[in-house]
Amino acid sequence: MLGLALTAGDSAAEERTALVNGVLVDGTGAAPRPATIVLDGDRIVSVGQRQAPRGCRVVDVRGKFVIPGLWDAHVHHMPWDRIFPPLFLANGVTGVRDMWSFPYVHEFRRRIDRGELAGPRILLSSNIIDGPHSLQAEAGATQVRTAAEARAAVRAAVAGGAEFVKIYQYLDETTYAAIADECRGRGVPFAGHLPDRIAARYASDSGQRTIEHLFGLFTATATNEAELRERIARLPVDPANSRGWYNAVRKLEEGAARHHDQGKAAALYADFRRNRTWQVPTLHVLKVLSSPVEALRDDPRLKYVPAAMRTYWEGMVRSIAPAREFFLAQKRLVAEMHAAGVGVLAGTDTNNPYCFPGFGLHDELELLVEVGLSPMAALQSATRDAARAFGRNSGTVEPGKDADLVVLEANPLADIRNTRRVDSVVARGRLITREQRLRMLADAEEAAKTAKMEWGSSGCGCFAT
Repeated sequence: MLGLALTAGDSAAEERTALVNGVLVDGTGAAPRPATIVLDGDRIVSVGQRQAPRGCRVVDVRGKFVIPGLWDAHVHHMPWDRIFPPLFLANGVTGVRDMWSFPYVHEFRRRIDRGELAGPRILLSSNIIDGPHSLQAEAGATQVRTAAEARAAVRAAVAGGAEFVKIYQYLDETTYAAIADECRGRGVPFAGHLPDRIAARYASDSGQRTIEHLFGLFTATATNEAELRERIARLPVDPANSRGWYNAVRKLEEGAARHHDQGKAAALYADFRRNRTWQVPTLHVLKVLSSPVEALRDDPRLKYVPAAMRTYWEGMVRSIAPAREFFLAQKRLVAEMHAAGVGVLAGTDTNNPYCFPGFGLHDELELLVEVGLSPMAALQSATRDAARAFGRNSGTVEPGKDADLVVLEANPLADIRNTRRVDSVVARGRLITREQRLRMLADAEEAAKTAKMEWGSSGCGCFAT
C-alpha cells in the first residue's frame, strides 16, 4: 500500500504547488487556455498566466491538459481497501457518491480524511430505505411499512452520519411522502431509485434530488401510463419471491418504451428542470444488461477484480436475457432529456457486473457522448454539474475551490476517450505522479489475487442498486 497522505493536514499537502505550462479545461464551459494553477493545501488560490510565485513547488505539465477532478455519482464499494479506493483515485475520480454506505465505507472515509488511505472524497448515504419484501432485505435494507417507521428511518440515518437518504423500489406513497417530508424538515437530500408505485412527476415535486437508472421514466412518458399504473397497483407481491414483482414491473416498463409520448415527456422534463431533479442514467450498467457475456469476459481490467467476483459477475449476466432494443430506447431517452435541458450526471453503478472502480467512469462518459452530449457537457456531468447537485466545493478549476485536478495526456474536448489518458492526479492538494499512479494500479492488481468475497455485506449481487 502506498500510504499516500492525501489530506491538507500534512506538510506535503500544505506546501504551495504550481502547475505550469499546461492547457486548462476549467469545467465552467470556457474554451481551453494556457494557465498556471497555484494550490495552497487543499485550495486552488489562483488561476492565470502569471509565473509561479516564489517558493512554490513547480510541476511542469507542458503539453498536457488539466481538468477538474472527476466525480462518480453512483458507486457501491466492496470492503477491499487496497482495490476500490485507490482505483478510483488512479483513474482521476477524486470524488464519489456512495449509494449504500455500510460501516466499512464510513471507515474508508475516516481513513482517507486522515490521510491513511489513498482514495476519493466520499459522499455517504443512508442504509437503503425500502418497503416490505425489499429485494435487499437479506443484505440489511431498512424496510418500512408506515409513515412513522419511514420518519424514524430518516432520523436514524441522519444520526448515523448519512449525508443523504437512499430510497428504493418498494416504497408506497404513504412511506415515500413521509421520507420526503422528514428529509425536507431536516435539510437532508433524498435520492435513489424511483419507487415503482410512485409517479416521476410526484417524485420530482416532492424534492427527490436524483433518479437513478431511468427507472419509471418510460412508464411516466407512455400514452398508456394510467393503465400501467393500475396494473402495477394490482400486481401481487410474493414474500417468498420479491424479485418476481420487480421483474414483472421491469417487463411492463420495457413495453412502455414502445408507447413513448414526446408531448408527455416534454411536460415531465419541464418539471425536472423546474425542480432541479437530476438524472443518473448509469448507461454502462444498462449496456451490460443488454450484452451477451461473451462480449464482456475478456476485458483486460478484470485483472483488478478478485476471481470469485469475476465468476459471480459472469453468472449474473448469463442469468439475464439481453435486451438490446430496450437499451437503444434508454439511450434515446437520455439524449431527449439532455436536449430538453434536464440535468444528467455521470454515474457507473460500480460493483455491479463489469462496472470497474474508476475505469467505469470513463466508460460512462464515452456513452454519454455517444448518445448526444458534447464532450464538454459529458465532462461537466462528472465535474461542475456533479458538484452543483451534491453541494460540493469542487467541479471547476477556480480560486477558492477544492484542489482536485486531473492531468491528461490529450484534449478531452477533442475526444472524450482522452479522459482515460491520465498522467497524474491532484487530490486534496497532493500530487500523485504518473509513477505513483502506476504503483497504485499494480498494488490493486496484486490485492485482487487474494481478496475474498464478503457476501451479504455490500449489497453486491443485485443489478442497478
